[in-house]
Amino acid sequence: MSTPRGDAEDRLGTPVVTPLGSFGGIRYVQYDGVFEGETSTGRFRVPYRISAPADPQRNNGTVVVEPPHFVVGLGALNVYLRRDFLFRQGFVHAGVGWSTLGNRILDPSVPGTFIEGGFEEAGERVDDEIITDFARALSSRSSDARPLVGKVHRQYVTGFSDSSYPLLRLVRSGHAEGAFDLVLPITTEGFDPQADITAGRYKGKILIVNSEADDATNLTDRGVASKRYRFYVVAGSPHIPDPLDVPLDVPFPVRRSTPASFVPALRVHFLQGHDWVRKGSPPPTSTQLRTEGDSIVRDANGNAITEDRTGRLVPRLPFVELGEARYIAGFIGSYDTVRTVQQLGFSSHRAYTKAFADKLRDYQRAGFILPQDAADMRRRAKLCPPSTFTETYRDHYTQFVTIQPCTAR
Repeated sequence: MSTPRGDAEDRLGTPVVTPLGSFGGIRYVQYDGVFEGETSTGRFRVPYRISAPADPQRNNGTVVVEPPHFVVGLGALNVYLRRDFLFRQGFVHAGVGWSTLGNRILDPSVPGTFIEGGFEEAGERVDDEIITDFARALSSRSSDARPLVGKVHRQYVTGFSDSSYPLLRLVRSGHAEGAFDLVLPITTEGFDPQADITAGRYKGKILIVNSEADDATNLTDRGVASKRYRFYVVAGSPHIPDPLDVPLDVPFPVRRSTPASFVPALRVHFLQGHDWVRKGSPPPTSTQLRTEGDSIVRDANGNAITEDRTGRLVPRLPFVELGEARYIAGFIGSYDTVRTVQQLGFSSHRAYTKAFADKLRDYQRAGFILPQDAADMRRRAKLCPPSTFTETYRDHYTQFVTIQPCTAR
């Protein structure tokens, strides 16, 4: 094993600068360049992409690092959290190639990229340490990144599915310690980060958001690291939700698949994690699906029941609570047994929307959705009387996505 050469020798090459527009009055630019250096196992030369305020003093002091997904690339930025959400609040986003497999390299068109260290996967190279080396290069006072990102007080790392696994490997290896204040894996499985926290391998905070389709074994909150660990699962949601109005260039038919999604919960839990790091404000108690033995307990409509770590029932998505359909979790997901307003027992669409708003208020008060996302959900429930939220998704998809009322019929 070679000796690490140190942060000072990892270099951020001169980037190409592209304007991204203004977000909440903050003008952003994108920096594309090459990051090169050496981890503890070998040399590397990989692309990086930083999105930051054009005036570095407008940042909020926080960098969100994302290793790209092998198919979707920077999906946490472009599909789930989204640019407008992050940039209006002054976050810096930074992606870096960490593997030569597919879009994990970030930009396969960049010439001369290579990874010599790490380990082999599917005939390609994977070096998780590049991610932490990159994070340290961004926060170093002597780094080439300082004029690009400004002062860095906190660093988080996030990834989903394929790109979540290096995060938890870094926690397990101890390399995440000192590099990241918050580790935020999305739709992940297979690891036991609570054991790593209790063993002292990582002293920061870990917050995980999963769909119903993901295996919660080893992830359900056991209460052994309550000051540093949270786990949330969204009943009815699939591994890949419908992105609605966001371009998603993947070979999966996710549009029109199901209205159930973990994304609203992800966005609010991200900000709760941010406050947890900045202010010490603890997020809501972890959630889990109620089980009997190895089976998920379901309600009369066939939907999973959610409880907190103590076994107390917690609110679910309002259309799940009302039983508008049976929401089927899976890699993509689906739904069936869609019910009308009358079949749900309401005398009118107005009575239905009032009940929907009540359930949504409970969901928001529990800390599972942001006010703006709740407002959009409430508007979608009212778009096409007498259709319910789920019926509008099924029968008036364009109006549902754009939040435009249906024309009179």
